[in-house]
Amino acid sequence: MVPDEDAQCPPAPPDGAPDLECAVCFSQFDNVFRTPKMLHCKHTFCLECLARMNIKASEPNAILCPLCRGVTPLPDLGLPKLENNPTILSYLPMAMQRVYSVRFNRTRGKLQVKGPCTVSHSLDVGLPGPTPTPTPGPGPRPRLGRMQQLSNRPLCRALILISAALLLALLICIIIILLRSRD
Repeated sequence: MVPDEDAQCPPAPPDGAPDLECAVCFSQFDNVFRTPKMLHCKHTFCLECLARMNIKASEPNAILCPLCRGVTPLPDLGLPKLENNPTILSYLPMAMQRVYSVRFNRTRGKLQVKGPCTVSHSLDVGLPGPTPTPTPGPGPRPRLGRMQQLSNRPLCRALILISAALLLALLICIIIILLRSRD
């Protein structure tokens, strides 16, 4: 396929300048949700891509570099507190070098820019998947009772809850009838 001659390509960075776009999403860094965050291996990705990777990761307290597979433990205050890449930030326009207070709520799957009093802007990055169940080690698996086996299935769990609710309602009706018959 021949590239369109009229298509606009982003200008190449000057000699010696870093690449100003994320290697995962190919979006330009903007220092808000696309803040250039540097991992321990010195590879840099935007905050949004790192948040999306963290949402899908089985280990929520670390980021696995998509290029070299190096592990970067997350800071105590979370993903937005990873070190910014100062070299990339220095190449952004002055208006984009302002520091924003961004929070990451993993359980809700949101990146949020915090204003002085409220959340001024948020971005959905997806919801975490179900936590993986540990695989049993060597040796016999614990035997589950029939009720435990059924309650692990969503449809069976719903039927059990509905049956329990109906049984409770029936019991309450019987008690009310018995109390009225005594009067």
